[in-house]
Amino acid sequence: MHYYGNETIMSLEQVLRLKPSEVRILEWVRTYEFLENSYGIDESVPYFLDIQCMADGVRIRKNRIADFPEFICEAEHSFPTVEEALAVFHQWAEEILEKL
Repeated sequence: MHYYGNETIMSLEQVLRLKPSEVRILEWVRTYEFLENSYGIDESVPYFLDIQCMADGVRIRKNRIADFPEFICEAEHSFPTVEEALAVFHQWAEEILEKL
């Protein structure tokens, strides 16, 4: 886990263990653009996710990396509660991990 400004950066595996209370405290979490393989070498991941607490709810985004650091937002949703947003956020993380 790393901190960059007001953003917390985690691996996809760490995101799967995120709890609603942690999202509320951290306020803005995104996943790495890399994933460590079984040999300890970082491999690029074609997507990264972010979840952010906003004044009017919680926003999640699924971003496809075009030409790093450039990316395209493929999906964005807003939810009234962290619990609802986190359920979809976890689903997206699982889908990405299944593809790798």
